Amino acid sequence: MNILVTGALGYIGSNTTIKLIESGYKLYLLDNLHNSSIDTLNKIEKITKKKQTFIEADIRDHNEINNILKKYKIETIFHFAGLKSVKESENSPEKYFEVNFEGSKNLIDGLNLQKIKKKIFIFSSSACVYGNPKKLPYKEDHPLSPENAYGKTKLKVELYLKQTSLSNTNWQAIALRYFNPIGAHSSGFLGDNPLNDTPENLMPYISRVALGKLTHLEIFGSDYDTNDGTPVRDYIHIEDLAEGHLAAFNFLKNKKNDVYEEINLGKGKGYSVLELVETFQKINKINIPYEFSKRRLGDISKYYADVEKSKNLLGWKTKKTLEEMCKSSWEFEKKLKENE
Repeated sequence: MNILVTGALGYIGSNTTIKLIESGYKLYLLDNLHNSSIDTLNKIEKITKKKQTFIEADIRDHNEINNILKKYKIETIFHFAGLKSVKESENSPEKYFEVNFEGSKNLIDGLNLQKIKKKIFIFSSSACVYGNPKKLPYKEDHPLSPENAYGKTKLKVELYLKQTSLSNTNWQAIALRYFNPIGAHSSGFLGDNPLNDTPENLMPYISRVALGKLTHLEIFGSDYDTNDGTPVRDYIHIEDLAEGHLAAFNFLKNKKNDVYEEINLGKGKGYSVLELVETFQKINKINIPYEFSKRRLGDISKYYADVEKSKNLLGWKTKKTLEEMCKSSWEFEKKLKENE
């Protein structure tokens, strides 16, 4: 089976790539290196001890994508490529639409043109598609009303993938709605390493403070309706998330009939920002200074996943603890610092 992984050198893409290689699959890795590094390819090959086929390309290039799908006779696509900053999406919604939706459409349309018996498409979606919770935990049938441009592009791709897969034959597709991936690969080589100096995601922000690159962590809001006043999120270890993709793939490739599903990938439990900070400090024996500031516009008090569907359909659930998430994140950061 010929498998294309887009955004293969990104945080989630690279960790999932390793799981697939370790499971014996032949992959074609595609990335445009916009927010990733070719060094990640070297790390993937070092961890797996296998040379990989890498394609530098942009999913917005319709003709190139079609040529790649034909040349390598692609039957399955794991689609991670895209822009993911909520803040940036609000400032540049047109760019996010072009990359996240039009790029995804090129891949979906291109796979649909392939003359093959079975087309498998696994899409990297987001819990952002739900918007403000009507009730918690979020079930997959929760109303969809994304609060930002990033979430809107993810929902638009979901709808297009659903329409395409259900109106054509030989399609098996899943939109995986992630919650908050953190942590790093057990090797310590692959983790969340954003290129910007002040990360938007919480764990890289904490790690930069731990390294002394930032003086303190800024916590946005201390007056939420939660146990300690800080926002509550559903954190999932990156290796659990990667295993979830493998479970989704195994589910689809064993199906004989056409199928389309939307499935949450989360721990099914919420942790507050302060719980995460305190756990990081305790497990890694390091102090993280923090200061409170005003809430960010659009931030939700708390959200977490209903994970019954992933358990029942995929036979998957998370294994890693919050302590393991915090420990692996710090091990990754220390290894990065050693190699600077």
